[in-house]
Amino acid sequence: MDELSIRIELAGRAYPLTIHPDEEEQIRLAAQEINESIARLRSGYPMTDKQDLLAMAALEVTTRALNAARPQPPPADAEVLDELDRLLNELNG
Repeated sequence: MDELSIRIELAGRAYPLTIHPDEEEQIRLAAQEINESIARLRSGYPMTDKQDLLAMAALEVTTRALNAARPQPPPADAEVLDELDRLLNELNG
């Protein structure tokens, strides 16, 4: 099995990882997203503790990932539902 040793940095601290080569791009993108989240939090809130910043960044990144993974109705279905809602409102109104 192929393994790759890489080093990523999160909140200014280096972490050595041994990963499958196919995972490298996603891991580096994830680290970049976490670091960007930390930078946004640091500039917007008076937090200076790295543990607090990492916890809030983890919450922010995970919430975005969960929201993106949530199934969304296809646009046509949403339009049909809106039209049905309009018709029901006309009948009840």
